[in-house]
Amino acid sequence: MYLMLACAIDTLQSRIPNLLNASLALAGLALFFYHDGWSGLLSSLTGLSLGLALLLLPWLMGGMGAGDVKALGALGALLGPEPIFQVFLYTGLYGGLLAVLHYLFARNLKAKAAEWLGSFKATVLTNDPTMIIPTTTEPLRFPYAAAIAFGYYTYLTCGGVF
Repeated sequence: MYLMLACAIDTLQSRIPNLLNASLALAGLALFFYHDGWSGLLSSLTGLSLGLALLLLPWLMGGMGAGDVKALGALGALLGPEPIFQVFLYTGLYGGLLAVLHYLFARNLKAKAAEWLGSFKATVLTNDPTMIIPTTTEPLRFPYAAAIAFGYYTYLTCGGVF
């Protein structure tokens, strides 16, 4: 239910509410603590931290919203560290596929691609990493919660990647 709500809200509003993420994180922490005591709580906190850490760099680079990062963290609190890493791997595969599809059907793709190429060239020539982000066109964004949901359900269905 959490992932369906996150996908719907992310698709319609381009955000995942903190209350939704916090509810899942607290449920995961409480569940682990109830079943395994302090060691379970530590495992849940590790899953939460790992989930946040795995998407922190893409968020810092502007590739996704903070709600997506918190969503993977909240899911990590519910699953623990080993499963959330497997979900992350599947999520990356789905995220790449969804990004390609999204960009193929985006308006003004040619202009946006030219701007990204120009930004990349400017960054290389000036050695200024702040120039990598284009400023004239709106960013190409898609609801990454869908990739997280597909990654989670693939993990449930197929097991781990390795």
